[in-house]
Amino acid sequence: MSEGPRVSEEEATRQAWQLQGALSELTRTADAKASFALAIESATLAAMAALANSRHGLGQVSGSLPRAALWTGVALLGLSAVMAVLAVLPRHGREGRTRAHHPDDLVFYGHIRHLTPAELADGLRGHRPLPALSRQLVAMSRILWVKQRLVRQSLLTAVAGGALVAVAALTG
Repeated sequence: MSEGPRVSEEEATRQAWQLQGALSELTRTADAKASFALAIESATLAAMAALANSRHGLGQVSGSLPRAALWTGVALLGLSAVMAVLAVLPRHGREGRTRAHHPDDLVFYGHIRHLTPAELADGLRGHRPLPALSRQLVAMSRILWVKQRLVRQSLLTAVAGGALVAVAALTG
């Protein structure tokens, strides 16, 4: 870590809340991108299914290499859709299934849901949010990293699958 001047806990907490807001927005963006990817990939698969049943479409692809390209492309498009779905699935792991291990964990709704209103009010009165926020920021960052990677892989896999289907359609 840096050797710069230390900030107060209040300032560090303010910065942590700002970072939490930024991570929340980035998570929403990643989920929106995954939803977009899934819509495009699903529409492409549906269009390919419709073309497979036509006399002039993908159903008429012949030759072993064009057929291999077609089915590999279809498989890649299906895989890309699965990755998009995985990107938007909630990721809490075991967090929130039970009461928090730390009494200050009043940031994650999965922990708060185990409290009574009176327990929550008492916890908020004596709450030091920085430790809980720090744990939450690390957890959110790990989740966001996985989401972003899955969205990227989904889109790249869809492009590769679409390219193979196009090659099959043009050569078969």
